[in-house]
Amino acid sequence: MTRAVIGLGSNLGDRLDLMRSAIAGLRSLGTVTAVSSLYETAPVGDPDQGAYYNAIVLLDTDLPPEGLMLELLGIESVHRRERRQKWAARTLDLDLILYGEETIATGSLEVPHPRALERRFVLEPLVELLPDLTFPDGTTARDALGEVLDQYVHREAKGRWWRQGFTERGGWWVVGQGVGLGAWVAAAAMDPYAYGNTFTNGLGLLTVSLGLMLGFLAMRGLGRRLTPYPEPVGSSTLVQTGAYALARHPIYGGVLLLAGGASLLVGSRLAIVATIALGTFFWTKAGREEERLIRRFHEYPAYRDRVKWRLIPWVL
Repeated sequence: MTRAVIGLGSNLGDRLDLMRSAIAGLRSLGTVTAVSSLYETAPVGDPDQGAYYNAIVLLDTDLPPEGLMLELLGIESVHRRERRQKWAARTLDLDLILYGEETIATGSLEVPHPRALERRFVLEPLVELLPDLTFPDGTTARDALGEVLDQYVHREAKGRWWRQGFTERGGWWVVGQGVGLGAWVAAAAMDPYAYGNTFTNGLGLLTVSLGLMLGFLAMRGLGRRLTPYPEPVGSSTLVQTGAYALARHPIYGGVLLLAGGASLLVGSRLAIVATIALGTFFWTKAGREEERLIRRFHEYPAYRDRVKWRLIPWVL
């Protein structure tokens, strides 16, 4: 087996999903032994395009370098990579940075990658994984990184960002949400009719109605993109119309209005307290969800600046 160092990049389409899919494809070519953090970087050559996501993968493989490069090109093709012009935006870019300690120069392949020592988006994740790496010409990756620190690179995510298991998708937030809703039900059952009058009943009915409306419109707007997890559904698009033109997380707002209105209807002080706790949880979960949305969608920061309300339009 030979250790290959492969650089990943994407700045078209669902960048995060494409990077994850590429790593899944690399696993069919050998053993993925390490994956760097996910970095957002400025485009090189043509500045009139979106920012890139970049990462480095270490792959132990039995494939010869030329065969490995052909497989990398095949993975790019599956992900609709088009080579129209140099430095153009791309759905997926896979570069063979190093192949063991070999130096290769053929008509179709050059290893080490000829521009690896000039690119911070290659060197920073490379030093993260292999801090003592030395290139075949004697240059250390750490020294080369010190020469390109003026290039924009921002670490977007570390850890197991490329995985999509229960924990990585935010499954424990879903569990917490279930516990919070269960706690509200228990609180409402413990002291029903502790207070109540015509005004609170009318206000409760109105709030429940608004919650049902907001939640229905939000779920209808999402359609098949609806998921309880903070991680967006793969290959989805950002919804910015309907209820999402008024609040960024209207489903949570709808549930919160329902809980608050029902608390007024049943006259439970404990349920009111549980509603406040539930609102705090939804606010925090929505914030964590937005971190993932920013990673997935270029346009999310502009959407967040335009739509000020996080949960409930004109309220919260």
